[in-house]
Amino acid sequence: MRAIWIALVASLLAGCVTRQDYQPQAISEREAYAVITEVATQQPATRDSNATYLDSHFLGFRTEQDEAAGTPQDIRERIYFNSLDTIELRRSGLGYLVRLNGPDGGALRAFRVADRQQAERFVDALTYYHDNAPAFTGLK
Repeated sequence: MRAIWIALVASLLAGCVTRQDYQPQAISEREAYAVITEVATQQPATRDSNATYLDSHFLGFRTEQDEAAGTPQDIRERIYFNSLDTIELRRSGLGYLVRLNGPDGGALRAFRVADRQQAERFVDALTYYHDNAPAFTGLK
């Protein structure tokens, strides 16, 4: 009986998140910047626009204590665009999940987005920054 319950729960969970086929579309740098900052501020942990930092190299996140400082040096978490392996769009419950995967295939960060159009534009924007990220030149 327990095995049946485990199988049932596992099948329900498997159906909750499904990968969506989507080919990124062209987007301008200005629009990519606007889309990324908008989606980032919609996330529960980063409701304040000062909590995120975006440039051609990385997308960064500050903690609440660091938001007042506002310099790139105070960023606690950084996702470098040139280190992204894949950007996945997934259906998750009533909304969508955009997952950024690193070179080892593990998730670096996931973003929840309410509607498909915004999720697709977010994938477009992240792909723009990934494709145009400067090459890594070593640590300074």
